[in-house]
Amino acid sequence: MTEIETFASLHLDGKPIPLRFGVMCNGMVFQRWQADALNELNEHGHHLVLMIRDSRRPPGTSRLRNLLKKKWNTLPYTFLENRMFKPVAKMPVNLQKQLQNVETLSCLVEKKGYSEYFNDPDIGAIREFRLDFILRFGFGIIRGEILSAARFGVWSFHHDDEMLYRGGPPGFWEIYRNDPVNGAMLQRLTPNLDGGVVLKKGYLKTIMHSYRENLNQLLMVSSSWPAQVADDISHKLSDLGCVTDTLATPGSNTAAPVFKLPGNGSMLKFLFLLIRNRIKFYYRELWSAEIWNVGVIMKPVHEIVLANQRIRDKEVTWLPPVARPGYLADPFGFIENNRLHILAEDYSYREQKAIISEMVLPHPDGVGDPDGVVEPVRAIYDAPHLSYPYTFDFLGDVYCLPESYRSDKLTLYLRDRVTGLFTRKKIILEGVRAVDPILLFYDNMWWLFFSERKYSNTHLFLYYSPGLRDDFIPHRMNPVKIDIRSARPAGTPFIYENILYRPAQDCSATYGARVAINRIVHLSPEEFAEETLKYIEPVQGSRYGRGLHTISAVGNITLIDGKRYQFNCHYLLHQLRKKMSRKDPEHV
Repeated sequence: MTEIETFASLHLDGKPIPLRFGVMCNGMVFQRWQADALNELNEHGHHLVLMIRDSRRPPGTSRLRNLLKKKWNTLPYTFLENRMFKPVAKMPVNLQKQLQNVETLSCLVEKKGYSEYFNDPDIGAIREFRLDFILRFGFGIIRGEILSAARFGVWSFHHDDEMLYRGGPPGFWEIYRNDPVNGAMLQRLTPNLDGGVVLKKGYLKTIMHSYRENLNQLLMVSSSWPAQVADDISHKLSDLGCVTDTLATPGSNTAAPVFKLPGNGSMLKFLFLLIRNRIKFYYRELWSAEIWNVGVIMKPVHEIVLANQRIRDKEVTWLPPVARPGYLADPFGFIENNRLHILAEDYSYREQKAIISEMVLPHPDGVGDPDGVVEPVRAIYDAPHLSYPYTFDFLGDVYCLPESYRSDKLTLYLRDRVTGLFTRKKIILEGVRAVDPILLFYDNMWWLFFSERKYSNTHLFLYYSPGLRDDFIPHRMNPVKIDIRSARPAGTPFIYENILYRPAQDCSATYGARVAINRIVHLSPEEFAEETLKYIEPVQGSRYGRGLHTISAVGNITLIDGKRYQFNCHYLLHQLRKKMSRKDPEHV
């Protein structure tokens, strides 16, 4: 039977086809992140039909025997691995009850060097199950015919950026080498070590002060990827009848060095780095409050972001700083009656919340006019916390879609042309803790971009709708991007020379460090892809030169923000209370 003929025999009314898969494992006990991956696959309707068990693992091996097998030159790492370094994601979960009806096949592999090969009878037995894919949670570096025993191959995780780090341990060498970004991927294995076909890839911020937390986020974030990839294949089978890209895509062309377990000297240095990084982390967390301010540049946005030079301080007119303990950030705006109206997050450290304030400047070119009205006036304040007042004009009306994640909904506001007040127009989404939303009308469709509170700096979500009055539909690739360097929205998308650009935050070094400019390559209900062209650094020579996380367009005027650090007693007390209460523990 050909692939399309097989599909035709399974096709049911155009519905997505559930996939059949097997899992390579050492038994019925899995690590928590692995159990989560299997449970999510099951919840998405995919069927686990075969356990491929490693028969070499003897039950009840003693601790003494395990200790004697360890290499003395890496003993400190192996000793601490399951003590100081063991994250919640690696805690054991017994799935014997859930998997009691799944068939088990015990296999004995032949080891040649660092590689393991399945024998022909076992491969034949596996093929009889007609698996769509095999998820590897056991065995070692496998090669040979087993890699093609399932329709879409063997899927395996590599919790590093394979272009920089092959081998392991996962998430370790990024801290050791002070690399702010930690990659991870789900790959279809090929004979090349960590050079498989990339099925899903993401980039997270390296947690420098805790190896356990860094490893935990890598494992937990990636646990949902098998279900997402399986869903994508299922939809393509339903739409097209085949998935040629999954079968024909070449593997990663990595030539990165292969890392191994750290030796004793490296571990001593690593422990010192952890202590140093933790001291620096808690110092910044407690003593360095962010102070943002809004700047105005009398140039169109494309001239600034596509230029070959940094923004200079003399190009920017900064608004007067707020007198109370707090700041202004996330500026958006519109022009009405030859006046520049700026909406911004108006944050109070004393109250620990923000509202949307409005500043009106009499003339767009008179920002520095002392008679100008620059004192913030409350504009939108009917939610527990409001920020990022994304503003746009549509058919002559001015709309604002602010961030309001604490209310678990996204509300669109419309400006009254007579009174100038913003009133609620529509609830766009409910039950979603959306961060930094962007609403864009492009190619006869409304597109909603945002991050989600739990992974607000890394995960980009996309929804779409034919009209503002219609429901917004989640993109089937959600999250459409996982990248600490270029996912979270950072201002107004713009079109220049028929190319759509999307500003995004780069939070890899620190929150709001700089802005990435992405060129959107594909934007449709089925596809999303973009590439990062460049980064916009904070304003050179400015008092607010420690960060930049918003660039928005208002006609031929561009609004930005900038950051500096300052001690603030209200911030210190809030951080101490948060540390003690562990409030909002799901936020990463």
